[in-house]
Amino acid sequence: MKVKKWLTTVGIFFVTFPMLTGCWDKLEIEDRGTILGLAIDPIEDGSGQGITGPNARSDLSGYRLTAQVAIPGRIPLGPGEGSTGGGGTQRPVWVVSSTGKTIDDAVNNMQQELADKLFLGHLRVIIVNQKLARSVGIHDIQDFFRRNAEIRRLAWMVVSVGDANEAMEVAPKLERVPTLYLVGTMDHSVQLGKLPDVYLGNFWSTLSSKGQEPVLPLMQVSQDKVVSEGLAVFRSERMVGTLSPLETAAYMEIKNQRRAGYGVAVPMPGDPQHSVIAKGTNRQSVIKMRMENGKPTFDIYTFIEANIEEKTGRKPLDSVMSQVGREMERTLTDDQQAVITKMQKLHADVFGFGEYIRGRSPSYWTDILGESRQKWDQEFATTPIHVHVKVYMRRAGMSAH
Repeated sequence: MKVKKWLTTVGIFFVTFPMLTGCWDKLEIEDRGTILGLAIDPIEDGSGQGITGPNARSDLSGYRLTAQVAIPGRIPLGPGEGSTGGGGTQRPVWVVSSTGKTIDDAVNNMQQELADKLFLGHLRVIIVNQKLARSVGIHDIQDFFRRNAEIRRLAWMVVSVGDANEAMEVAPKLERVPTLYLVGTMDHSVQLGKLPDVYLGNFWSTLSSKGQEPVLPLMQVSQDKVVSEGLAVFRSERMVGTLSPLETAAYMEIKNQRRAGYGVAVPMPGDPQHSVIAKGTNRQSVIKMRMENGKPTFDIYTFIEANIEEKTGRKPLDSVMSQVGREMERTLTDDQQAVITKMQKLHADVFGFGEYIRGRSPSYWTDILGESRQKWDQEFATTPIHVHVKVYMRRAGMSAH
């Protein structure tokens, strides 16, 4: 009996002991080449040098990667330049560049320049050159990152108007780590209602759906500033168009993004020489689908609560508040309809109407469209979509005039 108990104890020990070795593969942070930001540009002159062999090929002559690698001990831990953890005025990142025939090939080339093992677990932003996104698309790029288990789904993938590597050289005044400044710009734009939360994971989820095309933030680097230019529109993993900041607002209204971040100017009722600027505070959209003559038809109902931000001229506002709301309704209706028409011309259903059909009329999706995203993109171009906007003017501010 004692022998059996002893054998049981030994067996439990050998079963549980491997579970206690949680640090068997540990690697000190000082021994990691931690990449915070990564910029990807195309190489068009064939100068990309490969390291993984002559069979490394892609749709481009090559890629140029520019990375911000964190320097241990210099990442600021406090709010000021002189904080003990901030490393003084020394730059906290090292900008490294490499080329390759493919993305993995370029990463391997970059590893040749670093003594420490590259680590992508803290990668916060991936910036893709607009020329690359328009010409060959981003299939090969996102394929590499989707297969890497270290990549965070809350990282940002952004399209740059100019060369992507310029964003890695930005020296912002408000943040010593350029990548954190870029990420903060994106996160704050989401909080302010100026951008949808299209994180990398959301982008991949939309990319995998059959009835919706994805979008990515579009930005431009200007000296030491990063300026949001709206959204880049994709179809079949290739960039086919853009949405300006105001068009992005209309897109977010249709997509039921509750937080409103943009104001709209409407003519002052009875005084067309002056205007009123109203800004939405909350909004809600409801999309309804019905079948007419065997084809889907959509109605979009948008409800917006708005406040008066500014009024020019001397005409009193209290007597025309309801008229201002109606003018705003007409303006927003036209804006939404214009964005829908623009996307229909691009054959890019970024709103997800195809997903409504898949969920509410699966027989139409399978029998007519054959579950094909390409067929739905063609069908989307002629699908009737009606917009209905209702604005509730809540506050006029501290002035009643």
